[in-house]
Amino acid sequence: MSRWLPLLLLSAGLLAGCPEGLDSEIGAREVELDEAFYRCRVQPILVKSCAGFLCHGDTKRFFRMFGANRLRYGLPPAKRDTPILPEETAYNFSSAAAFVDRKDPAKSLLLMKPLDQAAGGSYHGGATEFGQGDVFLSKEEADFTTLAAWVAGEKEDPACVEPGS
Repeated sequence: MSRWLPLLLLSAGLLAGCPEGLDSEIGAREVELDEAFYRCRVQPILVKSCAGFLCHGDTKRFFRMFGANRLRYGLPPAKRDTPILPEETAYNFSSAAAFVDRKDPAKSLLLMKPLDQAAGGSYHGGATEFGQGDVFLSKEEADFTTLAAWVAGEKEDPACVEPGS
């Protein structure tokens, strides 16, 4: 009987709707990141705030962003000011999504790295190495709350129009 006890307890917990006290990973859902919300609301923030040539508009960075008048994917410098290409948006989405903790969105590096340490953020090299300061000084800033909404799974109308397109 003792070798079956853990299995019985686990089964009972599943049938009872996983009450607290059992493994919280059971039944945990990962956040689904919405492409339309990203394209129409998040990408403009990341391009504006993060894609400068000294920051994440550099091919040497693991997290990099493409944007108009910024780093471009396969375009010559003369065409740098054209609207963002669909391939660039897809790359930017994947790059940003790689910094999202889908099981604990509030701890995502996409949120914590650019947030000032005094507001609960993590160390951000751009704040000190380039004299830029942190991107967000508080969690109440409008752009930060938009990023946090996307990371938490907020949705957008797929027909939304991307700014600058």
